Amino acid sequence: MTKQNINDQASFSAPIEDLQVRIAFLDELVDQLNIQVVQQSVEIADLKRQMQFLYQRVDSADLSEGIEVFDPLTNIPPHY
Repeated sequence: MTKQNINDQASFSAPIEDLQVRIAFLDELVDQLNIQVVQQSVEIADLKRQMQFLYQRVDSADLSEGIEVFDPLTNIPPHY
């Protein structure tokens, strides 16, 4: 090989190595983001189940006992 060919190979190999490093970094980043998305999906599903449970409890609760109807004309607060 001539000196020119060695210099050409060196000039081409540096950018290729940089691109390979970037691709490896991006692959790792994508894997980490995928893991995070899966964890958040599980958390969201759990929160939805909890909300449905709470909605069912509120719907099934008999809220008429112990709650007096508020009439602003007859029920004047004591500070008035």
